[in-house]
Amino acid sequence: MAAFRISFATVIAILLFSLPSNAFSLSLMEFPIADSDTIITILPFPSPTDPPIPRSPSVVPINASYESMISSVILTFSYNLGEIEVEVLNTTSGGYDSGTVDTQFFYATVPITMGPGHYLILFTLPSGQRYKGELDI
Repeated sequence: MAAFRISFATVIAILLFSLPSNAFSLSLMEFPIADSDTIITILPFPSPTDPPIPRSPSVVPINASYESMISSVILTFSYNLGEIEVEVLNTTSGGYDSGTVDTQFFYATVPITMGPGHYLILFTLPSGQRYKGELDI
């Protein structure tokens, strides 16, 4: 009887290729966002004195989602941006909150404590570059 030999690397390769295509991500900087979260679209937000935004697409280094179970915005970052300023404005009630977030761990949580309404979330990077996101709770 002939012996059937298979290497450990071959076993791992077979296991990885047998997984569904969405079972893992090749990027170390991407964090999964659960289906129950509300994805917040983050866009560049120039100040009035900035030059116009070019029409070509730009990379936004911030991903955001709202998690209703913990009443917080979950932020993930493509790379370490340093300390960024985050401003949260409830445009319905006029409530305002701000603070800084350290991005060295590529993840942060911003609690939303002003109740229901339409929220504008502003992000200011150390370079002065600004981004915004909007959310209805």
